[in-house]
Amino acid sequence: MRKLSVLFILLMISMSLFTFELNTLIDTPTAGILQQGEAEITAKIYKNNGLLIGTRVGLFPRFMFGVNYGAEEIVGNEDPQWHDRVEFNAKVRILDEGNQLPAIAIGYDSQGHGNYNDKRYDIKSKGAYLTASKNFFLFGNLGVHGGINYSLETEDNDDEPNLFLGFDKTIGDIVVLLAEYDTGWNDNETDLMKGIGFFNASVDLHFTESLVLKVSFYDLLLNNPDTQGCDRSITLIYNMTF
Repeated sequence: MRKLSVLFILLMISMSLFTFELNTLIDTPTAGILQQGEAEITAKIYKNNGLLIGTRVGLFPRFMFGVNYGAEEIVGNEDPQWHDRVEFNAKVRILDEGNQLPAIAIGYDSQGHGNYNDKRYDIKSKGAYLTASKNFFLFGNLGVHGGINYSLETEDNDDEPNLFLGFDKTIGDIVVLLAEYDTGWNDNETDLMKGIGFFNASVDLHFTESLVLKVSFYDLLLNNPDTQGCDRSITLIYNMTF
């Protein structure tokens, strides 16, 4: 009887959040998309009193579109440092996930992470990308993601293609653990970075089906010499339908 009870509990845990589809890990795009009529609003707090507001909308089947805008020094007595432009993102899923094949999507995202200086972000935007995602049933959902991208932030004359990969793992019906690695090949020609890439991790807390709190830790490898410990941020995500 005890064995049956343990098996039942493990089965319930493994089923939690299994159908949840992520369209982004931390900054890494997945092949997941918002369905037609779904929308997502985000508010991200990052270093130097930065605030980034964004929204994404599933406009058509297989297609989503979004915008972001932000500034540093939002809180405090300094003048806000507004970003020079509104950033855009779009994604089209060209292949749905099957039993053997991963889902595949192509897209564009001009939003990087951190401060915007000298026509680039602390961590460059993905730019144009191709990404693939495959989900597995392992005591909940285990998603594996990877792809290639080309950032348009090339003022430093470092314009190599870049690779990224990551995973997400559900823990019960509330917690999702995420990690991602960006090779940083498009950001290793200057003294600004050490050339070892960017490793980021996050803990997502799903309070309801609509409300998610994301606590993220950027650059855990300390690729940026100015990073102390890690670069921390908090994001609030609200999902809705219309």
